[in-house]
Amino acid sequence: MDIIPELVGIQTNIAKKVPLKFKRYLYKKINWDYNVITIMGARGTGKTTMVLQYYIENINRPDKMLYISADNPLVLREGLYDIAMEYFKYGGESLIIDEVHKYPDWSLQIKAICDAYPDKKLIILGSSKLEISTQKGDLSRRTLVYNLHPLSFREYLEIITEEKFEKITLEDLLNNHVYFASKLTKKVKNILLHFKNFLRFGCFPFFIGLKEEDYHSLTRNILDKVIYEDIPSLKILKSETILPLKKLIAFIADSNIPTFSVSSITKELGVSKETVYELFELLQKADILRIIRTKRASLRSIKNAKIFFLSPNFYYAIMKERWIRNPKPGNIRESFFVSQLESKKLYIPPSGDFLVEDNKKEYIFEIGGKSKGKKQISNLENAYILRDNIEIGFGNIIPLYLIGFLY
Repeated sequence: MDIIPELVGIQTNIAKKVPLKFKRYLYKKINWDYNVITIMGARGTGKTTMVLQYYIENINRPDKMLYISADNPLVLREGLYDIAMEYFKYGGESLIIDEVHKYPDWSLQIKAICDAYPDKKLIILGSSKLEISTQKGDLSRRTLVYNLHPLSFREYLEIITEEKFEKITLEDLLNNHVYFASKLTKKVKNILLHFKNFLRFGCFPFFIGLKEEDYHSLTRNILDKVIYEDIPSLKILKSETILPLKKLIAFIADSNIPTFSVSSITKELGVSKETVYELFELLQKADILRIIRTKRASLRSIKNAKIFFLSPNFYYAIMKERWIRNPKPGNIRESFFVSQLESKKLYIPPSGDFLVEDNKKEYIFEIGGKSKGKKQISNLENAYILRDNIEIGFGNIIPLYLIGFLY
């Protein structure tokens, strides 16, 4: 099959440009020896770079590990299974399959490869909400699944300063935040300025070397690719659904408080309630939104829920394009908080902004600016205030930026 040398050439060219100095937090957590690994995450989080870093530093032989992208016309023409068969037949040991969700009936193809070559290895990369367990070729019992989040503030500082910063557990942070903040502010000058820049244009690794306007342009491109490519791969959309989808994104970006009523959205978009629920579900599956609900709410309800973009950067990218002004500070702060606690269970509590469950404990958080008071949570146990624009806190008042050191 003549395609194998061509794919090796593509891999070689891509590998030449892969940076090796900085690695995402997930790199050391992955069990690279497992036969089938699935790495999911939003566009732009660095999945491909991370896997190719592993290839370069541990394999670096295309006859042993081959990278292919499932949306490559060559791959679509020859077929995933046939390429795997040809590659493994001549001694290949591992396949990296990127953009897997772009391939028709991808799960059936992957299952067939696994069945035919149980001693070979697969690393599968794709969108984080592809519902692997519900695909026709059920892979849920065959693969280890990892989810790569956008950059943490800790990772951003490592890139900017070329220094190393240790992760902090939530419990340690709450109990010893003055110690950690004092240590960080001595090590990092102008940490609040770095934090401000991170919120504007630093949540995805491709910020390196870009001007803010160029970064925002690429971020908008991510949104467009999700709307026009990724979401249609999850569900066949009618052409008239795309416009309400884009209008909903703009509506969320400019909303004063990220809680909405279905009736107000149906009026704003000119669609039915059922369509509104469907749009929110699609944007959540496509890793554009995160919806935080009350504990008793159903998985589809948005009543009393708070709705945020996956990254605070999305707010700036959308607002700069449409109105040339900044988004609401409250939305940015809460969006940052939610993005940095992606792996925790979050709920909307009766009092305070968020309830977090961690290691069988519950914590209440109120989030605000430098003058944020204690009134709302003054009578609650395990309640904390996260204040923006302060370097060091005291008591149960913690600098907001410290939440960015959890991963």
